[in-house]
Parts: sequence; C-alpha cells; structure tokens
Amino acid sequence: MLSKIKHQKISGYAGMFGTIQFIIISLAAMPFYGGGTAWNHTADGYTFWQNFLSDLGRTVAYNSVENTVSSPLFNGSMVLFGVTLVLLYSSAFRLFSSSLGYIITITGILSGIGMAIIASAPDNLYPDQHMLGVWIWAFALLGTVVLIILQDFRSKEGKKQFMILNVFLAIAVTYHISQGFMDVRGPLVVATQKIVVYLNCAWYICLSKRFLAQIRN
Repeated sequence: MLSKIKHQKISGYAGMFGTIQFIIISLAAMPFYGGGTAWNHTADGYTFWQNFLSDLGRTVAYNSVENTVSSPLFNGSMVLFGVTLVLLYSSAFRLFSSSLGYIITITGILSGIGMAIIASAPDNLYPDQHMLGVWIWAFALLGTVVLIILQDFRSKEGKKQFMILNVFLAIAVTYHISQGFMDVRGPLVVATQKIVVYLNCAWYICLSKRFLAQIRN
C-alpha cells in the first residue's frame, strides 16, 4: 500500500508530466493536420485561432484529408493527460485535508475521465460521445476550481497568485460553458477554448507543484 508521501509524490509528478507532454505533443500535431475548419472546409492546414484543439483528433480533417499523424498524436496525448489527472486528483484529499478535499478528489477525477472520453471519441466518428466528454470535463473542472477557491479561502493556505489564477480560470470556464448553452459558433469559441485549455494547463502545473511542495515542507 502506498504511503501518504509516496502517493502525493506520484500524483504531483504525474500531473506535471501529463500537462507538459500534452502541451508539447498537441503543438507538434498541428503542422500535420489535414486542413479545414468547422465553417471553412477548404482552409489550408491548422489555423490556431480558427481550429478547435479537438480538430487535431479527427480521423479525417474537414477538407476530407486523413489525419494519419495528428489524430493518433493528439488523441494518445490527451488520453495520457486524462489518466495522469486521475492520478493527480487521487491524492487531492491529502493536499486539502477537509471534507471538501474528498469532493475535490471526485470532481477532479471526473474531469480527467471526461478528457479521456473526448480523446477516445473523435468528433467526426462519435460526435455525441465527444460532446458528452466535453461537458463532463468542463463542468467537473469548474466544480473543482470553485471548491479549491472555497477551500483555500476558508483555510487561508493558498497563495495569492494561485487564488488569482483560480478566479481567472473559473471565469473563463464559466464563459466557455455559457457559449455552449447559447450555441455560439465561430472563431470566438475557438479563441475561448484555447484560453481555457492553456490557462488550465498553467493551473495544473501550479497545482502539481503545490502537491510536491507540501511533501518538502
């Protein structure tokens, strides 16, 4: 059975590794994307502010070119990201030593599962399952961030910089969810997704460092 310190150490390094590999591999997959966007199927290649990240995971791009490189790269990286987040959150109840810590563990693990569902269900093959994964990830992430804000505010253990990052992420995720409810389409949604995802990645790195810092203290 894993000791408390070993469990938290594995969780912290898993979260760090999963986040960094996702950033690197998803960026590396972009030049290999076939081409086209949801509203312009003839666009050339991958356009950062026009294509969703999950476009990289489509088995066939919008312009009907097969994504033989970008699809396995992106989907494999995202599944690994989801798995490492499950490991990260599996010891959240140790980092946040209160009743909220157990709820954070549950919502966090759900967000990791949602991410794995997104990658396992490419949008062009399983659109309904893909969107289910998106909703699970988004709502679980928002719940986790809000709970951590409440936990840190109550315990006064969180650093000011991390609290600010928490608030910005909560606002961004809430706005992105509202876009889904209002069926907003176009580049604005893509831009919001990119902001949410990369802000979320920065947040995961900070959270992972917090796991590891507690062990050293």
